[in-house]
Amino acid sequence: MDTASRYWQLVRLTSSGQCQVQVLPQVKAWFQDAIAPAPDTDWSQMIFLAWAAGGPEADLAQLSLRCFISHQIQQVCLGLAQRFGRDYGFAATDLFYLVLDDDGRTTDTSPPFSLEILTTYDSAKAALSTWASRRTSHHPALNQALLEKGLYRASDWAILNDTQPGQLQRILRQYHLCSEYEVTQATILLERYQQVYQRARIAQRLSGQRGRCQTPTAEQLRAINPDLSPKDVLAQLRHLAGQLRQYRVHVRGGPAPVYQSESLDWETVATNHASQPPDPCDDDQDEFLQAYRQAMVKELAGAMAAVIQANVERLRGRKPPQDRAYVQGLHLFHCQGLPMGKFAADIGLTSQVQVNRLLNLKRLRSEVRHRLLPQLYETVQHQAMAYVSADRLQAIDQTLEALLAEEVDTLIAAAAAEAQQPKGRTAKSLFAQQLCTTIHSFMPGTES
Repeated sequence: MDTASRYWQLVRLTSSGQCQVQVLPQVKAWFQDAIAPAPDTDWSQMIFLAWAAGGPEADLAQLSLRCFISHQIQQVCLGLAQRFGRDYGFAATDLFYLVLDDDGRTTDTSPPFSLEILTTYDSAKAALSTWASRRTSHHPALNQALLEKGLYRASDWAILNDTQPGQLQRILRQYHLCSEYEVTQATILLERYQQVYQRARIAQRLSGQRGRCQTPTAEQLRAINPDLSPKDVLAQLRHLAGQLRQYRVHVRGGPAPVYQSESLDWETVATNHASQPPDPCDDDQDEFLQAYRQAMVKELAGAMAAVIQANVERLRGRKPPQDRAYVQGLHLFHCQGLPMGKFAADIGLTSQVQVNRLLNLKRLRSEVRHRLLPQLYETVQHQAMAYVSADRLQAIDQTLEALLAEEVDTLIAAAAAEAQQPKGRTAKSLFAQQLCTTIHSFMPGTES
């Protein structure tokens, strides 16, 4: 099936629960006439805009998007069955009826799931294919059906990351009936794991490094418990995650535990099936990381402009005014890489000490940090709502705040270290690069 046909062929279920592709002739004719000839090949975006405009073609555009979404839903179900069906005893047909309910008609009383996906879609946050895959993967009825088969779709490392020590102790005592010695040892293991792995993992994501959660490295395993071999520590962690997985399946209505952690590697199972569709979680991470990087640059620019503007206004009121000397000094120091003593006379000062006092770079960085951190936290928290549940977001809220503070402090520290270089200094830090971009609007001949 070629790519374009997904926009006029609707995947629907027969009475026997099998998938059937239905061609919608009126949608096909409209697509070939209005969409296909356009030079822009981002068809889903073009069709979405046509639907959102609400014109005479809106109904055809909506049907076209629902056709496209039906294919995404089908692929998610096929992918789940290919990855986990053999081990947990289900086929794609056991999932289709839960999420593939679009028959090409629209009713106000019971809209199909594809229309629910479409009406909740925000084109500014993700591609439609990604949003459709995400919503399907997290469909409550689908997840419940998988749980009833004993499948809880989370890696060992994700489970260990979001389990609190108090929760662990209660689960081991009340559900697994462990001894107090076992509870104590497991608690120590979890706390050491989270200290070494969890914070590093989230910081890795926030800093823009791609990739899924990986098995802890030998170095990390030795840091978790230097008294044991990395292999033994890894076995302990997998066993602990297995106990937590059993409990989560149980409390969500799954069957009695038949745990398969030793035979099933939850992190690498996807790589063992080269033909399976891409995991939507990878797209989620990439999108979130891209959104985070954009938020960092945007909020840094805003905070820096506000601080410089405030300083310019303050220095403009001095007698004589020093606002121009301040702006020129920042530009010469950060963007031209000149030592303060070299350009003191150029901005009307007599010594490096006077330039240092005027620019007060330590105060500048501190004020930028003060403005940046709360704005960045609010923006990233809002972005994260598109990728994690409200409960999960609340659980990591304090961790997120601490990690963002750590990220900002690292950014500021890099700028401070760069400013200390006596010669050969260039604007390599993000702080200095953004300052050189921002400072131009304050230079003579431009409006501030």
